[in-house]
Amino acid sequence: MYEDFSLRQVLDIEVSQERVENLKKLTHLDLPEGTPEAVKDFMLRQWAQQVNITYARFMAGIKFTPADVDELMQGAIDIHAHGGSDPFDRLLPEDEVCKDYTKAGMAAVVFKTWYTPSASRNMLINRMMEDWASQQTEPVKPVKVFGGITLNKTVGGLNPVAVEKCLGFPGMKYVWLPMVDSYHHQRVVYDNWAPDAGIQLLDGNRKVKGELKEIMRICADNDLVFASGHYPYEDSIIVMEEAKKLGVKHCELIHPTHIHSKHTIKQMKEYCDMDVMIMLNALGMECFPIHETGPIYAAQMIEELGTDHLVFGTDYGQIHNPRHVVGVRWAIQLLLAYGVSKADIRKIFAINTAKHLDIEPTVSLDDLK
Repeated sequence: MYEDFSLRQVLDIEVSQERVENLKKLTHLDLPEGTPEAVKDFMLRQWAQQVNITYARFMAGIKFTPADVDELMQGAIDIHAHGGSDPFDRLLPEDEVCKDYTKAGMAAVVFKTWYTPSASRNMLINRMMEDWASQQTEPVKPVKVFGGITLNKTVGGLNPVAVEKCLGFPGMKYVWLPMVDSYHHQRVVYDNWAPDAGIQLLDGNRKVKGELKEIMRICADNDLVFASGHYPYEDSIIVMEEAKKLGVKHCELIHPTHIHSKHTIKQMKEYCDMDVMIMLNALGMECFPIHETGPIYAAQMIEELGTDHLVFGTDYGQIHNPRHVVGVRWAIQLLLAYGVSKADIRKIFAINTAKHLDIEPTVSLDDLK
């Protein structure tokens, strides 16, 4: 009955209330006493759905091999990686990430740092990688390294001068809106509701601030990627609409499944209609801090948004999570297991992401076996 079980069928599996009641007799959830029944029902339903989907895909006969994963690693790009250049513990320094990615055949990586411009390190990392590549017994082509600037308070917040100065760095590609210094991040993560706790993107009339418009113009004039930050839909949609009006070609909604930048799929579709790219996030589908229903939700995003509107980034670098390259492989394996085609994965991980960076893809759909 599970032969040729499609992605749509996977996503449509539902768990009835009758089954939930039966599960209450057969298993239990480790929840505090007094937890409302509605919460228990919801969690059991989610749990059962994930089990159903896992076994349904299993019974369907998952048809991929490690060689298929190796093939899809070729030319892949990670547009959202965290290396060691932050003033707190990170898993790996940037050059170690690049060595792993080079060995896997990936094409490029974009590093994001919290407090200083990651673009300032591009030349050094690229030179280190060229030296390392020249010492290998077999010829290797190092991944291309790109970076940008995150508009947190340490660079002056919404500071056009800081963005302009970064234009001189080779491989400068990104302007990310504030994250830890966003007012919304302060509220969601730290429950800090002080009026001056974080950076606002909009003025008292819900209009985009003048200094942010100036940054948008710099992005438009220099083909930079203008990327969202840790803000809610109600702010981010207004900001992206303004960026498009001002001629920004490359706009991106970053990790929309994260708690501090959460969007529904219905809301994501509004960005797609504006030609804003949506980041498919490895961290959110794989490990802590996992979001929504992990790989199921990632597959649903691909199904409902379409591959034309998605780019790929790991968001890895946390000391409690695996190496970045493991995150890329794992994402590919999960998506294949949930029925996403090799062509769709190649398009999101390699082709769309290269075009988003204004570089030539190193692979094509025709290359796939």
